[in-house]
Formats: sequence, C-alpha cells, structure tokens
Amino acid sequence: MRFFKLTSGKLSPGALLIVLLLSTPGILSARAAAAVSDTPLIVGAVQFAVSEEVYQSIETFRSALEESLDRLEAEAASTGTGRLNLAIFPEYTSAFLGLSFLSSEETASLAADTADNRSLVGWALRMAEPQIISIWAEIARERGYAILAGTALILDTDGNIRNRALLFSPEGEMIWTQDKVFPGAPEIELLNLKTGKISDVYSFEINGFKIVTTICRDTYHQEWEEALPEADLWIDIKANELPFTREYYDEALAARLPNSPIDTGFTVSLSGDILGFTFTGPTEFLKDDGGVTTITAATSPYEKNAVSVIRIR
Repeated sequence: MRFFKLTSGKLSPGALLIVLLLSTPGILSARAAAAVSDTPLIVGAVQFAVSEEVYQSIETFRSALEESLDRLEAEAASTGTGRLNLAIFPEYTSAFLGLSFLSSEETASLAADTADNRSLVGWALRMAEPQIISIWAEIARERGYAILAGTALILDTDGNIRNRALLFSPEGEMIWTQDKVFPGAPEIELLNLKTGKISDVYSFEINGFKIVTTICRDTYHQEWEEALPEADLWIDIKANELPFTREYYDEALAARLPNSPIDTGFTVSLSGDILGFTFTGPTEFLKDDGGVTTITAATSPYEKNAVSVIRIR
C-alpha cells in the first residue's frame, strides 16, 4: 500500500473547510462511480472536546453540542459548500453524561472497582440514556439534518454496558445503532463492556449515499475489509487515549480501505481531557485511488473542537 501525506496541518484559518469534488475526472474510482448519485453529500465533522465542565449538567452538554454545530454550519455557509446533510461526532461524545448525575465525591470514587461503584455507574447510565436520546433527537429535528452522534454507554436489557453509536434522522428519529465489537483494555477492565457482533453491522443511507461505520479500535481489525457491505463512505469514529503517532493512525482506516470495497473514508476523533484521560485526533479525510491520500483536518492531534466540512459527489 502506498500512503501519501497530502497536507500536514490546517488548511485554512479558523474552522477548517475541506471541499473535495469527487466527480473530477480521475478522482472517482470505479468502485464508487456506479453507486454515487448526482446529488452531493455534504458532511461535517467535529473533533469534539470533552472536559468535566462539558458534563456538569444536561444544559452544559447541550450547549457544547449546539456551539459545535453552529461553527460547523457557519463554516459550510461561509465557503458555499452547501447545506449539511450529515454531522458526525466522535466516539464517547455522550459517554460521560452520566457524570452530571453524580456528586464530585462520587465521581472521584469511581477509580476503585467495587460492587458499589459498579452499581453507581449502572444507575448513572440509566439516568443519562433518555436524556442523551432526547437531546440528540431535538437537535437533529431543529437543525434539519442527520447526526451521527458518536457513541454513548448504553445498558442493554440484561444490564450489560455497550458502547453504542447512534444515528438520528432530520426528523429526530433514532434510525440506526451499532455496538463496538473490539473494545480496548480500559473498556474491559473498567466497564466489563459487552461487545457487538460484526454480523449485526449494517449500512445506512444519506442522500443516496451508502455509509458504513466502525468504532475506534474496531477499525484496526482486518475482518471488516470483507465483512462490510459495499458503500460510498466509511466513517471511523474514535476516542483515542494513546499518545498520537502517525504510524498508529495509518494502521486503521488508511490500512483498511485498499482491501475493502470502499474507497472513501472519514476518521472523526475525540479531543480534550477528562477523568485522567487525554484524547487525541486527528480528524482526517481519506481517499484510496491507487494509493491512500489523506488530508488532516486540524492543526494538531490535540486541537479541541476543530470542525471540517467535505462535499462528496
């Protein structure tokens, strides 16, 4: 596989714009040419920044989301990219909302793996889930476009914790979900996370474009290359709490695209600091056209709340 670093650093001052007209001769490969409609797909992504302050309350969380989307819409409007069809948030965007139901003493105690703390976490997640769904549904309906809301920690019917991606339609309906299949060590040790199955994964469609998603560590596994259905866009939503290296990122979506039926990708990463974790990006757009080209959508992997907009057609 050849890998080209097309651009390093930010492409423009302020919020980033990436406009890629994939219908340009020689750019759209045979793998996607037949599937993509004449209608463009306008996709925006937020390198959302977590912090204790963001999750102090339902109101502070929603305010942070609204501010991010305001900036995303302003970027699309100021550059003439077009009206957003899909906004993407990274893994774990909603995962910490349960903290808003805990006191500072209870939050500090969570480092200890005890039966009481496990019960406390379960209670907080139950309290947070309806709020998470309500907030995203209202925002999607008010904004009038689909939102891939990153992931939330959701309790299933058996009381198991799942790291679940959520998609909301422009009408405010939750129309698609997907559970993480290959959790990281902290998810296993701290949460005893219940995993999903690759066989349960399916695509969703926006503006005639078929889209598939993987969640962070899932993307490092080669099984997805054959398991995912043919699609026009592969989205990888991440909450990477390891120190950023280019080599580590190149083993994820950049390594998957050449051997999959999909040639266009978008990695959307979490940023910020919370509960002793530091999350790093970058958010970047990838295109496989006989070799993977990537455009990095932030000044640095640690940039907080960087936004980017792409136009695909």
